[in-house]
Amino acid sequence: MKRFRKVLIVLLAILVPVSIGFGFNFFNKEINSTSNKQNKTMTVDGELKINEENIANVNNLFPGDKICDDVTLNIKSTAVSLLRAKVNVYYGEIGGEINKSAADICSINGIDETKWKKGSDGYYYYLGEVTNGKKLDFVNSIYFQAVNDNVDINDYQGKEIKVVAEAELIQAKNGVFEGKWGLKSDTTNATDKIIYDKLKGISDNQG
Repeated sequence: MKRFRKVLIVLLAILVPVSIGFGFNFFNKEINSTSNKQNKTMTVDGELKINEENIANVNNLFPGDKICDDVTLNIKSTAVSLLRAKVNVYYGEIGGEINKSAADICSINGIDETKWKKGSDGYYYYLGEVTNGKKLDFVNSIYFQAVNDNVDINDYQGKEIKVVAEAELIQAKNGVFEGKWGLKSDTTNATDKIIYDKLKGISDNQG
């Protein structure tokens, strides 16, 4: 089935931290064939979690404080699936919209680049197949701190920060990722080519 779902979690820090998780299931039903053999459609599903259990106080951040612990994925697909994910951090005025990029004031750590490759679209692609029961670490920590010398962290006093992690699972079989994720075999981007070739190999192995 050529469909995919997005799993989205949002964590709001400084004033009122909120952690919300959404899990989406593909349909699962039995289909009777002419031989009366029953077949069950496969599912693509998973959970995405931002962990803040070990954070002493996420309501009030100071430079150098940890915003959250790890970002993990728990795969529940019965179908062999492909996975991509990303984490973005935003800031804004307290009580207002939180939609300005906080990339310069938040360090995202622990992405294993031997297992994840960042595409030109901003997503990290997992370079392997995933199925039910597989648990993956994506990020191991996010800190509130300047990431380069050109940033004055004092400019961000009294703001609100939001961490948004997104992950997408899609069936590996039949090359669905090419159309849904826009990956092309003739890409001129070297990293995108590595990603494409790896996912294509996994897809081809599914028959």
